[in-house]
Amino acid sequence: MKDVLDQTVLEELLSITEEGDPELLLDLIRMFLDDSPSKVSTIEEALDKGDFDKAERAAHSLKGSSGHLGARAVQDICERLQATTRNHELDRSRRLTPHLTEHYLKAEAALRELMTIYED
Repeated sequence: MKDVLDQTVLEELLSITEEGDPELLLDLIRMFLDDSPSKVSTIEEALDKGDFDKAERAAHSLKGSSGHLGARAVQDICERLQATTRNHELDRSRRLTPHLTEHYLKAEAALRELMTIYED
């Protein structure tokens, strides 16, 4: 989990709550897990259709939510996707999507593991 999620970000989220209450962190994780699979799908589908604007918007949104939870690899790939879609570089954008899926799945697993730790 530590190699997937930036622990500094997670610790910061815990520190801003009263007595380290993990509820804010758990809420953010739940929102991310509910919302982000559709963002990944939207990016892939938009690129299949050549809809650069839609892909860029989804990458921007996913970049922000992954950054808030310390999923730096996902955040970085989304940032690169924003640049390639903004420049209408379809081949480069498509080459990034398998990496996005791979790192998203790792982040998702790490966040689910984190939830089990804090929900007890």
